[in-house]
Amino acid sequence: MAIAVRLSDRPQDLIVCARLSAEYNGEEERAALVNAQQHVNKPRNALFVAVAPTDEVVGYARVSWVNRAVDAAANAAPKGYYLGGMVIDERFRRRGVGTRLTAARMKFIRARAPQAWYLVNQDNQASIDLHVPHGFHEATRDFTFPGVILDGPGGILCHARFDGRADTCPGCAPG
Repeated sequence: MAIAVRLSDRPQDLIVCARLSAEYNGEEERAALVNAQQHVNKPRNALFVAVAPTDEVVGYARVSWVNRAVDAAANAAPKGYYLGGMVIDERFRRRGVGTRLTAARMKFIRARAPQAWYLVNQDNQASIDLHVPHGFHEATRDFTFPGVILDGPGGILCHARFDGRADTCPGCAPG
């Protein structure tokens, strides 16, 4: 079954994404819809959807632009584009949908910036494994991120560069 990925451009996409988010995260669907609407209304953000041949949205993934506060702590995550918020209908998991959504988001960011970031729980090996082929490496485990508290043992700030330079983060290999 071929799954297509597209930049969301339909209001009904948000309703389906909210349902998927509510099911996966155990949140109220209305709150998930408000969150999705707020996300897409921010100028640099994007929402990608995975679509089955039947035109059913079976997953989504977000790109967010994050600014760094002027008075941010020294270990605050840098400003830039971040991958986040990926949910896939359980019927379509482990079929390459996450890889397709990640590739589409990386292409989107690459057209706009020289690097991408994402946060992951230290114990989420599936997410780490998904992102490594897209050029991500561990930047640091000592960071703060506005409004985010990671469950479990803590988080990892991961980084990918598109320009071949390796001088942006503590985890970048010397150039």
